[in-house]
Amino acid sequence: MMIRFYTLIILTYLFSVPVFAADYVVDYQNSKVSFTGQHAGNDFTGQFEKWQADISFDPENLAQSHANIIFDLSSAKTGNAMYDGTLPKSDWFNIKEYPEGKFTSRSFRKKEDGVYELTGDLTLRDVVQSVSFDFEISDLNNSPLSVKADVPIDRLAFDIGKKSDESAEWVSRTIAINIDILAHQD
Repeated sequence: MMIRFYTLIILTYLFSVPVFAADYVVDYQNSKVSFTGQHAGNDFTGQFEKWQADISFDPENLAQSHANIIFDLSSAKTGNAMYDGTLPKSDWFNIKEYPEGKFTSRSFRKKEDGVYELTGDLTLRDVVQSVSFDFEISDLNNSPLSVKADVPIDRLAFDIGKKSDESAEWVSRTIAINIDILAHQD
């Protein structure tokens, strides 16, 4: 009788322990977070040279998965001296007051094989907006894991360039954040 009682206790414990998603370590040398848009009708591309990601993902346990990214806004570079000189200024990123941007995930949803929807909060210039976007993920059984996404944002919703170009006459209102990450399971 006592053995059955202990067996029941052990089984109850094993089935009640939460399953945690797998942690991933980003290969920063082979990963990038960039952005694209238009200025005066011409395409431009830039890249955040400094950023950090905390990723934990399990397709069988999406509720325990998360993806959080912090961007050093002063590291945004386009290779164009005019753009690179303007981005840190108060009307654009205002890096003196807001040196970081961040994305904090809230939920994942599977859409089809290898495609998931991620919803979270993007914070830029102390403005928080909810964003949802699809991302593609490579075969989870092979390492490194590849994650790709294009996230369109409305720069005016974050007060970026609002004083100098509120009508989006010069700089496109929509800026795409492009995510291309390689990561290894921890």
